[in-house]
Amino acid sequence: MSGGPDALFPGASRMAARMRNFAWGDSPFGAPETWPAALRTAVRICLTSRFPMIIWWGEELRFLYNDAYLPLLGTKHPALGKPGERVWTEIWHIIGPMLDGVMSTGEATWSEDLLLPMNRHGYWEETYWTYSYSPLHDDDGTVRGVFTAVSETTERVIGERRLARLRELGAHAGTAKTVPEACALVAEVLRGAAEDVPYAAIHLCGENGELELVAATGPAPRPRPDGPGGWPLAEVLGDGEPRLVTDVAERFGDLPAGGWTAPPGEAAVLPLQGETGADTVGVMVLAASSRRALDESYRTFLGLVAQQSAALINSAVAYQEQQRRAEELVALDEAKTRFFANISHEFRTPLTLILGPVGELRERLADESLREEVEVIHRNGLRLGKLVNNLLDFSRIEAGRMQARYEPVDLAGFTAELASLFRAAVEKAGLGFEVDCRPLSGPVFADRGMWEKVVLNLLSNAVKYTFDGDIRVVVGEADGEAVVTIADTGIGIAANELPRLFERFHRIPSVRARSNEGSGIGLALVRELVHLHGGTITAESTPGAGTVFTVRLPFGSAHLPAQQVVSTATADGVTAETADPFVQEALRWLPDGTAETGENGEAAAPHPGERRPHVLVADDNADMRDYLVRLLRPRYRVQAVADGKAALAAALREPPDLLVSDVMMPGLDGLGLLSALRADSRTAGVPMLLLSARAGQEAAIEGLAAGADDYLVKPFSARELLARVRSTVELARVRTQHTRWRAALIDSLQEGFFVSDADGAVVEVNAAFGDLLGFGPEGVPYEPEHPWWPDPQQDPAAYAEVRGSFALTRTEPSGSFVLPLRHRDGHRVWAALNFNAVYDDQARRRVVGTIRDVTAERYTVQRESALSELSQRLARAAGEPDVVQQALEFLRDLWGARRVLAATWRDGKAPDVVSTENRATYWHELPEPLRRTIADLRALPPLHAGNSFEPKGNPGAGTTVDHPDGQLAIWVEPDPARPLGAQDETLLVLLCGTLAQALRRAHVADQQRAVALALQRSVLGPAQLPPGFAVRYEPATPPLEVGGDWYDVVPLPDGRTGIVVGDCVGRGLPAAAVMGQLRSACRALLLEAGSPRHTLTALDRFADQVPGAACTTVFCGVLDPETGTLTYSSGGHPPGILVDAAGAVRCLEQGNGVPLAVGTDVARQETKVVVPSGGVLLLYTDGLVERRRQPLDVGIDRAAEVAREGRAEDLEDLASRLMRSLQPDAGYDDDVALLLYRRSIPDFAGTWHADPENLAPMRGALREWCLGAGLDRHLAQDVLVAVGEAVTNSIEHAYPGRTADVGLTARLSEGRLTVVVTDTGRWRIPPPDNHVLRGRGLDMMRALAQEVVVDTSDTGTIVTLQWRTR
Repeated sequence: MSGGPDALFPGASRMAARMRNFAWGDSPFGAPETWPAALRTAVRICLTSRFPMIIWWGEELRFLYNDAYLPLLGTKHPALGKPGERVWTEIWHIIGPMLDGVMSTGEATWSEDLLLPMNRHGYWEETYWTYSYSPLHDDDGTVRGVFTAVSETTERVIGERRLARLRELGAHAGTAKTVPEACALVAEVLRGAAEDVPYAAIHLCGENGELELVAATGPAPRPRPDGPGGWPLAEVLGDGEPRLVTDVAERFGDLPAGGWTAPPGEAAVLPLQGETGADTVGVMVLAASSRRALDESYRTFLGLVAQQSAALINSAVAYQEQQRRAEELVALDEAKTRFFANISHEFRTPLTLILGPVGELRERLADESLREEVEVIHRNGLRLGKLVNNLLDFSRIEAGRMQARYEPVDLAGFTAELASLFRAAVEKAGLGFEVDCRPLSGPVFADRGMWEKVVLNLLSNAVKYTFDGDIRVVVGEADGEAVVTIADTGIGIAANELPRLFERFHRIPSVRARSNEGSGIGLALVRELVHLHGGTITAESTPGAGTVFTVRLPFGSAHLPAQQVVSTATADGVTAETADPFVQEALRWLPDGTAETGENGEAAAPHPGERRPHVLVADDNADMRDYLVRLLRPRYRVQAVADGKAALAAALREPPDLLVSDVMMPGLDGLGLLSALRADSRTAGVPMLLLSARAGQEAAIEGLAAGADDYLVKPFSARELLARVRSTVELARVRTQHTRWRAALIDSLQEGFFVSDADGAVVEVNAAFGDLLGFGPEGVPYEPEHPWWPDPQQDPAAYAEVRGSFALTRTEPSGSFVLPLRHRDGHRVWAALNFNAVYDDQARRRVVGTIRDVTAERYTVQRESALSELSQRLARAAGEPDVVQQALEFLRDLWGARRVLAATWRDGKAPDVVSTENRATYWHELPEPLRRTIADLRALPPLHAGNSFEPKGNPGAGTTVDHPDGQLAIWVEPDPARPLGAQDETLLVLLCGTLAQALRRAHVADQQRAVALALQRSVLGPAQLPPGFAVRYEPATPPLEVGGDWYDVVPLPDGRTGIVVGDCVGRGLPAAAVMGQLRSACRALLLEAGSPRHTLTALDRFADQVPGAACTTVFCGVLDPETGTLTYSSGGHPPGILVDAAGAVRCLEQGNGVPLAVGTDVARQETKVVVPSGGVLLLYTDGLVERRRQPLDVGIDRAAEVAREGRAEDLEDLASRLMRSLQPDAGYDDDVALLLYRRSIPDFAGTWHADPENLAPMRGALREWCLGAGLDRHLAQDVLVAVGEAVTNSIEHAYPGRTADVGLTARLSEGRLTVVVTDTGRWRIPPPDNHVLRGRGLDMMRALAQEVVVDTSDTGTIVTLQWRTR
């Protein structure tokens, strides 16, 4: 064997280490070196695998295994090298023969989920295994061992078995009807699960609360006398917590073993919970198998068994309870039916005794008023009789005691006769009535009384719920049946209500109807009556379109009970007793056309001088309404309406002293009416007396809790009603006296008054509020967002301001705002609003506030503020153009305008246009309508507003002002979100008046400035500066652009140039006068002396004689343009700044002395410095760099940095950049003089012999010149390559076969580099499609240079290349 033990026993596993350290030589295996190759290979596979593997080797089948097999081996580890029979003694009788078979035959075998009871953890255990046995051969082919791959499947097999038992329990859910049956089912299932539950018992609480054994899988064990006791049933029942019993044998002895040899030693005692977490209803005992440890998985299984068992028991309990309730409901329904039958019979006797005498009185009474009252009694007695008959019929049908008499009936004629009874009511309702009852092919057997009730009920409903259109009654036949259809165009029925339409006592709530009265049994009775005839009734409906009822009755009598069928008709005509109540009730739903009872909603006018309390009556029953009016009219001004909506409208129109309302009304019922009245501030205090047929304390409490002042149950006496009305009215008068005073006080306020609720809805306003905003008391409540808020699209800023303030009123205790609001007619109203939060007697938050119109004040303040601000702004403007521009920008910002234009007409030419847009604007570019609108302004007198009224014109406003050069028109084009109003136009005129005054002042100032500028230019430096110079001057006293700072450039006779920058003390014209004298003297001294030191010494003496010249600072220098030498002397002046082409900065601080005329005898000094080629010299006065509360060095460093950054720019651009970069935000507060000088770079020139060897020297010389000129290194490289190509072309193409010279010049001027290459030959220009000449030098030159010009002639070729350097 090669490689040693590590190769044979590879890896870091525990068994690999054990095998490496095992004394193999002392075992039957022998030394590993002698092992057959098959064994060595099998060992390697075994140790490196993560799957459990065993090797059985030799005649004794000794044991080799890997780490994955250790958990399966349990306490039998270590077993390395042991005979297999010693390791697995308890199962050897099962696996031994299988191993022997493999050893003897050489054929593999396998087993799946094989039960192997074994003792590997100290107890006999139920285990299941899946494994394969494969033969292992030695080197000569003899089977010497068995290779086994094995997996334990115990958990899966047992888990599937347990899950099957739980499924079996679940399958019985709902099958048991009683609790004992459910417990027996559980016990039966668990008997089949003895492997997992050897014993089970169910104990349930009896009626006395004691536990009783209901079911068990075997005989109940008796506790041993000397044992620790029985099951802990009471404990588990008491706290609902499960218990584990681990000493079952000590308590009871041997329980059933469930097929195993050993009895259970442990058990779980579990609670059985009631439905949805209710109290524990019982306890279940479940013994555990002795062949499995009672681990977490086992305990979970037993818990699930208890839960499933509890579910079965609870289901049985629920079923029993449901059965009991059903039986109770049946008994109750039967009792109710008997009650209705009995009470209906009892009602009929007193009804007969009422209707009979009343009928006789109707005939005998001559007094019309008495007859009318008796008629009311008769009518309502008939209605009550109808209700009693319906109840009696229904109770008979339910009891099966309805006695019908089916006779042959002409259904078409009989139905038409019934329908004719309703014609008067239908026509009075203003509806069309169509009756189409054509004769049928045969008679229909029907009970005439029942059929009357069917048709009359359906027609009554049609009238009740139809307000427009018509009602149709059609009789026909189809499919061998008689078909009766009653259709209307009424309110219709919602789809979700159709399935319940024929249910007893079901009424559709809150629908529009002529009356809210009804018992809810009419349609249910109709359906039952139709079914008694063997027919059907259906309903089809579309909300808002109407309803169609269709009744189908079979012909003949075969479908009817034979004993109730008669062959001949015994009665004709309609029974008045049945029909009259239906017809009379329908007629009372309809208005009678008289105003006396208040049906039109108007109260009867009181007698002159009479102030009687106003009582509003609302009841959908006409008789009740008339009765109340008759009772109340002698003492009160009575107004009567038929429903809640009409009552609400009448109360809002004229709040009554008392509202008497029925509770049950169609549309808006009494409680809904009460809620609506209390929600409106105008009617919140109206007292209300509710009338209801709903007796009982609960109904009265509901009404009073809703806010009613009193509640009266029908029937009531007239005296009781009058007493309640009188007391309620008197109490309301006392209670509302304060309210009336409050209302009078609020209405007398000059300021607007409002009250809003917790949600922000304005619920009360006074008349002044309506005058202010156009939204008065008649429109309350005003829900947020309120209609006077600005439009969020047209004026988003104002809308956001108002919305934010409104949010504060809902959270803050008090506050005040000035807000832009919108009047009903659309104009802007500025209002001052003050508010305070209060709480009413129901602890509801209310906001009380006042509102005052401050529009005039606002515009006055705005005008004054705007005029002041514009005046200040124009006072800072410099010149007429700046005045106009500043005014335009101010007007744009003031109104947030889209743009503002100014057009000035001069000398009859096209007007000059100035705009707030960031670009130049020309008259001809403006749209033609806008040009016409602006031009029309010229026809108006100056300072008169004009605007555009054209439908497609430009919205805006404008005016004209007198301009010194002509006429100036101003036009404001507003943003659509902020249109201009009349107040804005007035303000525009006032502002333009200020503009006119500013223009006149600016015109005078411009003239003065022109004089001052002439003076200033006469004393400043020369008008024409030598090349290389740039100057700037900025005075600190606008608008006169003069001051005491100066600069001068003096050409000297010897070719040098004198440069001077000075600063006199003071500002304005006095300083300018001093400066002029010193500047002239300095120029003369420079021309005479030529020396800066001598010039300043002599100037010092001169300044001592000039008033105001003391402390003048001067920088005086003499510059040699050829050499760049600068000789300078400074008299207390800020140091000059020198920046070379490479960006190095130097301050000229040598040669400095004291200012002029300070009385010292110190000799002046001078020094020299060389301005390098391309370098920039900056001289300046202290106004450029001096700032308050800032060291002077900071400003000097900033100036140096700007000069360094812009050293390559055009000199004029650099001067402007310096002035712009160093200018403070408020402008320069001191005079500024600035002088810049850039020494030009000398031209490059050279001639070389046209020889390739001279290319390198030429490039070297040009490179040195480029670096000295400060060119960027990338640009220098491009120059060298392009010039090299040009020179190469001159050498190669211009002189074939002969020699000559090539000239090269370069010049850097004004930011442009120009290089010229000349020769005396002629280039060969390559054609566009260059296939002959190999060179592409010209293309490269054009790619590298910004401009390339090749000029060829008979005398030679000139190539000019140019680059921009900045």
